[in-house]
Amino acid sequence: MRIPNPARLASRIRGGLAALWLAAFCAGVALPATELPETAPLAAFLARTQPFHALEKILLARAVPAAAGASILAVLTVLVGTLVLGRFHCSLTCPLGTCQDAAARLASGLRSPGRGSPRPAHRRLRTAIPRWTVFGLAIAGLAAGIPAAAALLEPYTIFARGFQRSFGDLVALGLNGLAALGARIPILTVRWEPFAFALAVLPFGAVLSAAAFRSRLFCGELCPAGTLLGTLNRVALLRVRLDRKACIDCGACARVCRTRCVDGRTLDASRCVQCLDCVAACPTGALRYGPPRRAAGVDASPEFAPDPGRRSFLAEAGGAALGAAAGTALALAAPGLAGTAGSPLVRIEPRGASGRLLAAPPGALSVDRFAGLCTACGTCIRACPSGVLKHSTVEFGLGRPGVPYLDYGRAFCQYECAACPAACPSGALLDRDPDLKKREAIGKSALVLADCIVVSKGTRCGACAEHCPTGAVRIERVEGRPLPVPVLHAPTCIGCGACETVCPSTPRKAMTVSGLAVHEIADPPRKEPPVPVEHPPEEGFAF
Repeated sequence: MRIPNPARLASRIRGGLAALWLAAFCAGVALPATELPETAPLAAFLARTQPFHALEKILLARAVPAAAGASILAVLTVLVGTLVLGRFHCSLTCPLGTCQDAAARLASGLRSPGRGSPRPAHRRLRTAIPRWTVFGLAIAGLAAGIPAAAALLEPYTIFARGFQRSFGDLVALGLNGLAALGARIPILTVRWEPFAFALAVLPFGAVLSAAAFRSRLFCGELCPAGTLLGTLNRVALLRVRLDRKACIDCGACARVCRTRCVDGRTLDASRCVQCLDCVAACPTGALRYGPPRRAAGVDASPEFAPDPGRRSFLAEAGGAALGAAAGTALALAAPGLAGTAGSPLVRIEPRGASGRLLAAPPGALSVDRFAGLCTACGTCIRACPSGVLKHSTVEFGLGRPGVPYLDYGRAFCQYECAACPAACPSGALLDRDPDLKKREAIGKSALVLADCIVVSKGTRCGACAEHCPTGAVRIERVEGRPLPVPVLHAPTCIGCGACETVCPSTPRKAMTVSGLAVHEIADPPRKEPPVPVEHPPEEGFAF
């Protein structure tokens, strides 16, 4: 009976677990929660397992300790796990990493993909500087309220947006086609938003295309999470190790390495993702996964020659210094860039086509805080059961692309719902007490009575009052009006947008909502019966 190769078996088990983890992510982000609300908690949990998002919430979100507790646990789990088990996150629990592996295998005709020749040692040292610079810029941009780099380079953000806008929309269209043919399947809403589609699909497609050409190119050169975990992998207790004395220079490891980090002479531990493919392919056991065995000659000398340990350390330190310097310069420049509301890079008061201030979701506390911490991953949009959230284009500035806002033209924020704060993995939205959320005013309504169909067309209507959850709008008899008209009590309004969404007035809505730059606490909902109005409201406004 043939005894299976333990390393090959371990590599296949790792691949199977990575496929199952990716399937869970796909189920969590493929379809909107408007159709499958039970998948929203799954998407929120999976997003919080991603270390860069969790690190954002701890360091940058300025959240209360209770709100950051889950993220602290996630970061500690990943970091401690990397120090003990090596950089397994990138090859096991990172959905974008598994997608890259799949793209590389598909491009090679479902055979073991060719990886290309490994980098020479001197090139590996030089490429450490750009990736640390990218890491520094991403972190500093988030700290400075300019998350463009993180929005384009953070792996979970790239996967979540790209998968939902590509495969998720294709699945929805396919299900709609089956429904049209008579199958009992609910019709799914697919909204075409060109900028949001490009922002999502282009980075996702670029990473997968690069992986098809050269597997895991993104992981080794640009990924900020990979840069951090790769540095910890260099000192991990358990990791892939190379015994050069046992190597016969057959090239088997170089042919299967996903990140081109190993050949018979060198092993770049900072780029190794612990996929174990090289260990399974090595015919002599020169490559193994485990602790160091210095007495046996393994790892007895540095991996780079001459004096590679010193050179690699200096390269990593130089890259970190450059990244920190670039990030510090950006953080210092950011207040000046953000000092003007009309700044093209950072807009403190983003406005829509109507000129009204855009509204940030509940839990944002303020528009500027939310836009400065949001990486536009789209998790809140996917979790929103009403579909009111929408990706912006450049309304929040060129440095804040894709930041979501509430589009009252297509839906409104549900009064009992707290899905988006619970789903947000970066801390841009704080998960607050449900009773406090119901009184958090994210905007304020305005009533133009002249545009109301009760006044302009003499038609009875009470849609705004019927849908207002706090009693801020009521239909009352007003002296001088033949029909009852809407009356607005602004202190009770929370800016949910229900009145604007359902208002039937055309071409202008009689009820409109403008976002609040800083969120407020509204008065408690009005439950007492309406008091008759003795004097009619001034023409134009009812308050």
